[in-house]
Formats: sequence, C-alpha cells, structure tokens
Amino acid sequence: MEFNNLPTRILNNREISPSIHWAQYQHVTKMYGITRRLYDFEIMYVISGEMKVIFDEEQEAIIYYPGDLLFLHSATEHRIEIVPDSGARLLGIHFDFYDELEMTSDINMVVDEERVYADLFCSLPLGSSGENLFARLYPSITGEIVKWMEYIYEEFNACKPGFELACRGTMLLIISALIRQQPVAGRSLPSIYHEALANLRDELSSKLNLSWANADMARRLSVSEDHFIRLFKESYGMTPNQYLQHLRHQEAKRCLRESDMKVELIGKHIGYESLHHFSHAFKKWQGVSPRDYRKMCNIL
Repeated sequence: MEFNNLPTRILNNREISPSIHWAQYQHVTKMYGITRRLYDFEIMYVISGEMKVIFDEEQEAIIYYPGDLLFLHSATEHRIEIVPDSGARLLGIHFDFYDELEMTSDINMVVDEERVYADLFCSLPLGSSGENLFARLYPSITGEIVKWMEYIYEEFNACKPGFELACRGTMLLIISALIRQQPVAGRSLPSIYHEALANLRDELSSKLNLSWANADMARRLSVSEDHFIRLFKESYGMTPNQYLQHLRHQEAKRCLRESDMKVELIGKHIGYESLHHFSHAFKKWQGVSPRDYRKMCNIL
C-alpha cells in the first residue's frame, strides 16, 4: 500500500488520541457506488449481506462477508459496491488518530474533489520501521471488537456528559486490537466449500426463526458434523451456533431500535417461541432486557 498522498507518523502511544466524527448503522441497497476519498478513516463492520470494495492499487476487488471489517485509510481512492439484491446492513465509524479533523459546513468527511483541502487529510500511524499497521480486510473479527463498535455508536449518539472520553477510550481498545492482528492476504478455505458455506450463511441470515441443527447443515455440505463445524469456524471465526446467536442478537437489536414491533413478536421472528427465553437470551447478550434496550434507544 502506498502512502504518497497520506500524512504519516511513526507510532507513539502517548500521542494517539482518537476522535469520533460519525457512528451509524446503515441498511444500504444494492449499488455500484462512486469513487471517493476520505479526509479521515473509517471502519465498517458487515452485519449481513456482502460488500465489494475496489481500490486503485489492488488488482482485484476485496469482498467482505458478514463478520468482516473494512478499514478505509485517509486519502485513499476506493469504490464500494453492495452486491446482494437484498442489500447489506453495516455499522460504520469515522474517526481520526490524533484529534485532527474539525468538520464545518464546508468540510465533510468525504472529499469534494472540486475543492480539496490537502492539509486536512488525517495522519496515519506507522510501525517503528515505517510499516503499515492496518489491513484493509479483517475477516471474522471478534465479538469483543463488535461490542466496542456498538458501544461507540450508543455513546456518540446519546451525547451524554463524558461521551467523547468514553468514545476515545473505546476507540483506543479497537485500535490496539487491530494492530495485534496480522494482515490476512486471503482466505484458506477450500474453494469447493466456499460457495456452499456462503449460501448457507445467507440462508441463516434470512431464516433466523429456524432451529438450524449442526447435523442438518453438515449434510448439506456432505461432510461430518465435526468437519462442518471446523470448516465454518475457519471461515467465519466462530462456530455455527455462535454465528447464529450473533445474527439473532443483531436482528433483535435492529427490530427494537428501528420498529415498534412487540417484544414477543421480535423473539418469535428470531426463533424464540417463549418471551421468557428471548428476554433471558437478550439480557445475556446485551446486559439489559429487550424493553430496557428499546427505552435506551428511544433516548438516543
């Protein structure tokens, strides 16, 4: 990756002071996008759907599946395509590392190529030998990173006293976690299983109300149950059951946040016939009951 147009600094832990400029959930319909650049940086988590990102420096587009994280560098030309007809659900955060960017009515996070302010591109920290510390693709990121991103979304949009400090501290955790992960050049999953697993993953996302036994899913790939679980974990970083629970958690939060659907119906929508069982599972996921989570979102 070239950094010709991007200001850089050798990483000094004492200097890192990230600020958050934007944090939102998005449901993006199928699109082919436009080429753009950012003044700041963005991390984008794929909740469902599929996203293709074209970089001028890459020979091939990079494809992001549910559970993957996109890291966009400042000043880097890129184009985002949303592939599925059903679109994609994303959680994005714009930030900088050194509290540099001050947005105004004339200056946004996305560069207006007819009026470029070259001195506003935010600085990227590099390793002690000048190496890049951040990959463009982080496959199957940990649930911990996802929770930190969700927490930043909640704090940033609530704007309660001390929210900037809470966002800064949480972003530091995300940055340190990403630095510790080795960049991944490609997926090692055998190609004969890739399409079958991708189709199964999409079906999981669209039919959360089903029980989805491991043995049944393994038969669809014509492998043993143990082999299926290993293949799934190698591809998505978690077991099928963990992945299903993650999807159910995300969908439950979306419904509570974006609809007036009754809590009991939300539970049935994601596979819980009993309101008690759904409430118990949600509290285990989120730390609060579904009703309390909805109240919190209405305050945001």
